[in-house]
Amino acid sequence: MDINFTRLWMARNLLRTSNLGFSIFFMWEIIVIYHSVFLVSLLPALSLVGYLILTLPLGYVLDKISKSKIMFLFSILTFVIYATLVLFQSLYLIYGVDLLSFMLYMGSGDAYYSSIKELVTENELPKAMSFNAVGRAASEIAGTIMGGLSAYFVPKFFPVLLVIISLSCVFLSYPIKQDEKNKELFQKTYSYHQVWKVIRLMLPLLLLGLVVNGAFTALDVYSSALFHQILHVSAIYYTLFLLTFSIGAFVGGILGGKVSEKLIDERFISIITSAFGFAFVLIAFLRAPLLESTISFMIGIGISMVNIPLETLMMRVIPKRIMGRTNSLIQVFLMGSSPLMAIFYGFVATLIGIVNVLILVGIFGVLLGIPTFFVIRDFKKVKESDVEKLIQ
Repeated sequence: MDINFTRLWMARNLLRTSNLGFSIFFMWEIIVIYHSVFLVSLLPALSLVGYLILTLPLGYVLDKISKSKIMFLFSILTFVIYATLVLFQSLYLIYGVDLLSFMLYMGSGDAYYSSIKELVTENELPKAMSFNAVGRAASEIAGTIMGGLSAYFVPKFFPVLLVIISLSCVFLSYPIKQDEKNKELFQKTYSYHQVWKVIRLMLPLLLLGLVVNGAFTALDVYSSALFHQILHVSAIYYTLFLLTFSIGAFVGGILGGKVSEKLIDERFISIITSAFGFAFVLIAFLRAPLLESTISFMIGIGISMVNIPLETLMMRVIPKRIMGRTNSLIQVFLMGSSPLMAIFYGFVATLIGIVNVLILVGIFGVLLGIPTFFVIRDFKKVKESDVEKLIQ
């Protein structure tokens, strides 16, 4: 793989490590101190607010200037924001840092994903998506360990860890000249109206991604309350549950990299999607922390096996010159759904309880496998040339 791709890949995943560690640490701190699932759900909800403020103008900028410069600037700003936690902490400051840091994290991700087609060849795209799956899982493992163990052993040292990691991102994401090689691709200006045509073409696949990623937010929101209030166990089991999911995703990313092209199969993705639903139902009924973690591991393997073909299908059909704006809107669907669903799950849990919500999500997941088959089958027929004609 290209050395610049590898370097930016490392910076992206270190930033993800710090962001996830922040979320896990403070979700646990808030549930222990305030005993409120709703207050916990505000963390991912505020994240969505920050990203929505940034996404549209950033997408336009990414199609005009060096994407690595954006990553470098956002890494510096993230370092400054995390440094405030070393000085003092309050609930309002935590929410403020959450809003700003997630906004920068997602913006940096937009810059990274928009640059992939400029740094690797089309034949290398499935391998790059596998790299992303492995990196995502590895950073989630590191972030889970950092956030969970810090909450249990050394909570006062946690802000310092955030500062150290964000500083490493600054050094890894220094600007490159690779973007300039593709300067001629960006001479013609395209409006968001034309980009929206591409989004409409991809809408069935994007909605599928929104539903799948949004469903897994239930685990993020409820896991701290599930282990603290229902299972009555320590943060170690909470950490293990999240960690096994990430380990599973890491294993799935490695396995998926070996057979990445074969994963683009509608039958396979449909079966895995329905299996996710059964897993949610099991998590709702089980009362054994170690069995919950085993299921979490299997879910992790499956999610990587699904994300690799989904991301490859989308990346292949988007022309380079509108990658920035298109990717920004895609991330609103795929990543922005999580904070939105978080506050929804937090509210619904206060009405019908955590266990009942998990059961309903599981049933929905089982049924989702049916439309998934047809969505993947139809989108496999779309080519980049079709998109080029659409935006002319």
